[in-house]
Amino acid sequence: MARVYALLQPDDTLLFARPRGDGWGISADRGGVDQRGKNLTVFLSGLDVSGHSALIPARNENEARRAAPYALEDELAEGVESSHVALSAPDKANPSAARRINVISTERMDELIQMLADHGLDEAELISAHSLLPERDVLYEAPGLVLGRLGDRSFALDAGFGRDVLFSLSASYPDIEIHGKHVAEALGRSAQEVGANSLEALLVQLATWAEQSDRGVRLRQGVYEPRRPVDLEGFGHWKLAGALAAVAALGWFASLVLETRAMNARAEQLDTLAQEFARVGWPELGGDVRQVLSIAGSADTPGEQFPGVLDASAVLYNGLAQVEGSELRTLRYDRARRQLTASIAFETFGDVDRLTTVLSESGLTARSGDSRQSGSRVIGDVTLEAGSS
Repeated sequence: MARVYALLQPDDTLLFARPRGDGWGISADRGGVDQRGKNLTVFLSGLDVSGHSALIPARNENEARRAAPYALEDELAEGVESSHVALSAPDKANPSAARRINVISTERMDELIQMLADHGLDEAELISAHSLLPERDVLYEAPGLVLGRLGDRSFALDAGFGRDVLFSLSASYPDIEIHGKHVAEALGRSAQEVGANSLEALLVQLATWAEQSDRGVRLRQGVYEPRRPVDLEGFGHWKLAGALAAVAALGWFASLVLETRAMNARAEQLDTLAQEFARVGWPELGGDVRQVLSIAGSADTPGEQFPGVLDASAVLYNGLAQVEGSELRTLRYDRARRQLTASIAFETFGDVDRLTTVLSESGLTARSGDSRQSGSRVIGDVTLEAGSS
């Protein structure tokens, strides 16, 4: 079923767009939309969504989503507990690259999910309009608002904003691509393109951007992922033996899929870690991971007791697995001192000492550094170095 796009209008009604030849068909008719909306993407104005960017070191996507709010803690208008954070898809070519992040209050997100349910579109996707803007400095004028991307921030401004607001936002960006004559006049600059002079034109532009790339940030992540019902109709006609066989087959297949995904995730984590060490710790090698591994995998001197950085990282990951709720935030290797330092989020201050004890049992020396409270978590530094001979 072809994807359909919709714009949430100021009166909370939906305007739909469907591909039609080389253009788009626009109407208030929801024809072509799946009964529960699983082929529908709804665009929000973005006035209540802020766009950010941050580096988030994590072992998997679940950990990345948990760590993201704390990476932006100082930038959030509301507390971590009352904010919903959504991440862009990771860059496959550069997994360690900064991630684009959209933030919306959980209260507003709950309202939007209820709105979709009221329309019978429980599985529809939600995307903020400004997250679809091109990856360059741009201001786009639309009815009632201005969409913007400047540096690593994206945003939407109400049309009633003051001229001074635009000046302050754009002062550090001399080369801005401006779509819309009113914005251009307010800034005293030239407009490269016209913006959208109607909601229909805005919907067409957003749908076109969405079709051309996948840069839009899906807001329905984590607890807001669409819950798709399982159709059990007809199960009552199965014989008992057939039902048991099907359940067993499904269980085996599910376990196989989970194991495969876990192995793939671990391989990606190790590859990302190796690339980061090569880039930061050995810049003179031009990021050649093979050369770095040949150096880092052996001691500098015959009496050196500190293993290679990847072996030390394995010791660290093994220790984290034994301390429930611990999450790795950053990892640094000091080549001169042959020390591996990790910044880790814990449930309690006591967990810092517990991890230090676990790591010390590996034969390496583990030292805990400064520990501090950050929201509901404790952030502590742990350093691994060669054990005493």
